[in-house]
Amino acid sequence: MTHPDFNQLKKLCERSIAKMSAAEALEHIGQLIDDATDASFERGAKRALYLLDELADRELIATDGALIEYFRANAWAALSLIANVRQSWSWESKERQAELLALSRAANHVGFASLDKVRRCQILTNQANLLNMVGRTIDAIAVWDAALQIIPNFAKAWGNRGCGLKSYVGMLMDDRERAILALHAVDSLHLALGRDSFFESVDSQGATAYFADQAMTLGRAVDVDAVRAIQCLDQGNEGRSKSERAYRRWCLKHRLFLSPLNDLGPHLAASTDDLMLPPLIERIGDRSDGHLPPPIVGFFSQMKQEYVSARFMLFDGLSSTRVHFSDRNVALTDTLDYPLYSLASERVRTAFRVAYSLLDKVAFLVDRYWKLGKTQDKISFKNVWMVEGKARLLPQFDQLDNLPLRGLYWLSKELFDEQLKQTTAADARELHVIRNALEHTYLRVSEGWAKPFMITGESSSGFGISIGSDELEAKTIRVMQMARSALFYVSMAIGVEERRKRLAMPPQLIGSMPIFGLNDRRKRRDPN
Repeated sequence: MTHPDFNQLKKLCERSIAKMSAAEALEHIGQLIDDATDASFERGAKRALYLLDELADRELIATDGALIEYFRANAWAALSLIANVRQSWSWESKERQAELLALSRAANHVGFASLDKVRRCQILTNQANLLNMVGRTIDAIAVWDAALQIIPNFAKAWGNRGCGLKSYVGMLMDDRERAILALHAVDSLHLALGRDSFFESVDSQGATAYFADQAMTLGRAVDVDAVRAIQCLDQGNEGRSKSERAYRRWCLKHRLFLSPLNDLGPHLAASTDDLMLPPLIERIGDRSDGHLPPPIVGFFSQMKQEYVSARFMLFDGLSSTRVHFSDRNVALTDTLDYPLYSLASERVRTAFRVAYSLLDKVAFLVDRYWKLGKTQDKISFKNVWMVEGKARLLPQFDQLDNLPLRGLYWLSKELFDEQLKQTTAADARELHVIRNALEHTYLRVSEGWAKPFMITGESSSGFGISIGSDELEAKTIRVMQMARSALFYVSMAIGVEERRKRLAMPPQLIGSMPIFGLNDRRKRRDPN
């Protein structure tokens, strides 16, 4: 790589874009970002951010608006590299946070769909790579897959997906699931190296060498042919009735089963909720009720039950086409804004509330397992990581080598926080507001078809907020997916700590307490 001349780079920084067209300005800024990255020139990257802000004030076409966010992400990535943040285990990084938000804004921009296919794949692949880097591997896989829907042979999406699956394998306990994900990691890496793979850059030697090395390392650890013969992804519980089959297909499509195999796609083998906590180590005498399993085990089971029940309520609310008998003869007022009142719509609302509340319960589990000593009634998914009353990360987390726990922390950053005024996802800002309205004020839901005729958002009178039913349904699916990821990350994070605890223990006799599964026949209301 040839570094640009510093004098030339300084001149590039000093150029004005005032008389340039939007296309010329973007080309100039892109060159400035590339050269600043190659030269580790912080001033150049910061100048690029300034010019992007200046350009954003113009009247622009939608595609230019999306490109501004993509270039903004690249500028923050340059600052991240210059500050050596990407090689750091530090949990906090304003550069990473700004880059992730810019990529989210680009991917959710109205102009994104009009960008050329390669640019869309670059945006999504960069977003997934960063999600994986901060520990959100499960969420990253879905974004890589979205890029591959656009260009099926996009090499960097396949290669990084393979690396992400390799990381995922290291967090799992079940040997069969580990083997299957490892197989798909190898396949993804090989697809990145295939003859028809597409690299958007002529300089692809570094990426191909890295992907080849990862494929070779993983190929030595897993018997690819043996695993391929036994994976049987098309075999699983398809359901006993037409409605159950529809429900299971819907869960698979939206990746809502608590099975790692669902992250590979809508495979029937994934139609199960087999996520469990890892084996837990306790010293004798730690609890007075030592003859019972640790309370964390029952709490996790309760969270799983709440999740799967909310999931079905959401499906039932979305798929219901008839007026339920409980809605008949209920006197309601037509407020002339096409209001949606029904048991079905209440099930969607309830699913949102339950899924969101699960995030706070995951925070409670983090507080108890890591012995943070938080005040119980003040624990939330957003603040459990922070010093009480301050926007500062707890010292026991900073630099902690626990990737899924860091992923859980970064997942919490998607929720808009009134105090911190920060988020990492442009399309997640409203989740906190919707939850507040559902729990404490007034969420007016109008029929989805009427959305173009309605004024959505916060009411001018301050009396609640308005939203279309289709938007609420999409947001609820999003919160369900966040709750699913949170359950995975917290289980895997505890697994990291338990393995570390076991390795640190001196050789000694360790007893065990068997924990049995609850029979499905007992999952009913007690008739007495």
